[in-house]
Amino acid sequence: MLMATSAIAASLPDGWNKWRYSREIAATHPGALNYIPVGPDVLSHSSSYLADLRILDEAGAETPYVVRTTVGVAKTESWQANIGENSFVPGKYTQLVLDLGVYPRFHNAVRLNTPEPDFILWVEVDASDDARTWRIVKMRAPISRFRKEGLEGNQTVHYSENNARYLRVQIRESANRFPVTGAAVFPSSQSQKDVIPQQWIFLQSARNPDAGAPAATTMWTLDLGSTNAPINSLDFTTDQQEFFRGVRLSVSADGKEWSPAGGGELYRYVGDSRREESLRVPVYGYPGVRYWRVEILNGNDSPLTNVQLSASMVPRLILFRPAAGHSYRLAYGNEKAPPPQYDLERTLHVSATEEAFPDTLANEEENNTYQDPRPFSERHPALLWTALALAAVALGYTALRTMRTPPAPSSN
Repeated sequence: MLMATSAIAASLPDGWNKWRYSREIAATHPGALNYIPVGPDVLSHSSSYLADLRILDEAGAETPYVVRTTVGVAKTESWQANIGENSFVPGKYTQLVLDLGVYPRFHNAVRLNTPEPDFILWVEVDASDDARTWRIVKMRAPISRFRKEGLEGNQTVHYSENNARYLRVQIRESANRFPVTGAAVFPSSQSQKDVIPQQWIFLQSARNPDAGAPAATTMWTLDLGSTNAPINSLDFTTDQQEFFRGVRLSVSADGKEWSPAGGGELYRYVGDSRREESLRVPVYGYPGVRYWRVEILNGNDSPLTNVQLSASMVPRLILFRPAAGHSYRLAYGNEKAPPPQYDLERTLHVSATEEAFPDTLANEEENNTYQDPRPFSERHPALLWTALALAAVALGYTALRTMRTPPAPSSN
């Protein structure tokens, strides 16, 4: 046992005895941008938001770093389109004609702004250079919102890339005019480059729904085991061919009291002579949450057939630039450490031509000179409760003795 303990124990340099764990950083590329993908194995032993994480060289000097989830360049933003026509054809659709300007960039998505609280509708998108001759760029796509269920849904439609000045959007609501207050167009992402592409780590493998859920919902309850590894994606599989369902998310600290945590939608259908589907619900990270409840809202439809759910997270990317002639170690496990402040957070610039190199981490080692930074009362809570219990017993005994002691006789 002693030999096994020594194999996973190591000493950190002087001044770092309050950090409990460390891992050697292997195969660094000096002078270049390096990154370390950090997943549950490190997060479960670190403090929230990685505030205690440090990169140390062989002498114990800190090396600056920044934390990211992806690294990309040439990002672009949406722009507002002019609504030139907003009409309603009874029994058919609401029609918008959008003017994107004289020299529009290449674009491939439009988001519709609407005050409508609850809907699931199909949309067709056409493009034109002169607002007279139109070509279909998206035959059929869904938009939705489920505010009565606490879900914002999706009001963005993706279509074939083009640089046409005009877009015609037909919203297939036949009974009433569908209210639209604005529209934003998104440029194509082909000019963007991910220097470090987004990565995924499984937190929960594919599993069947919980038994005993009401027919109107299909439900999973997930226990992540740790509060420091947040879910970033929920992925579903099913062999059902045609469906559109909302998804509701809830979170809990104890698995008993639940709070709303957003949601999304799932769909699969045939459009433009090909199958369209979305079986992933993005989750925007809830650090400090251990329990999740995931519900597919079936409404009056039957539950999806052979449906399963898996959960994933995006690893945190630790970016740094190692110097030549040095070795490095990742230290963590000090819940009292404040987050570091480095100039690199503001000065790091990544160009489109730069290459980033992934580093690997060796096995976790426990610091054999570790000193717990927590106060005595936090390190030994049982002693505090024992002292309180003994004090309560002593007070009770004193009160009982006082009640049983007869009063002294009066001198009168």
